Amino acid sequence: PFEGLAERANWLGATINKDVFGKPLLNAGVPESQIKAWSVDPQVTIEAGKKGSIFDQLEDLDASDCLDKIVALSNLNPLNAAFVFIKPHA
Repeated sequence: PFEGLAERANWLGATINKDVFGKPLLNAGVPESQIKAWSVDPQVTIEAGKKGSIFDQLEDLDASDCLDKIVALSNLNPLNAAFVFIKPHA
């Protein structure tokens, strides 16, 4: 299901929030930016100290198992974030 979502988004211009598999991913808390980043099959952390292809991790899974696996992988691969603190002049 995920690879199909990626193909629809990459080749057909489908929007993730309207996609039949994209909606449940967003509802499960997977950020849209992460879904987009993963739609080009990057290497992701699949367990502590081990990386692999996201598509390989999700291959041959039905929709519910695929969703569960994506949520678990999303937790292992948090998005980069930065905080900027602005100190006011004294």
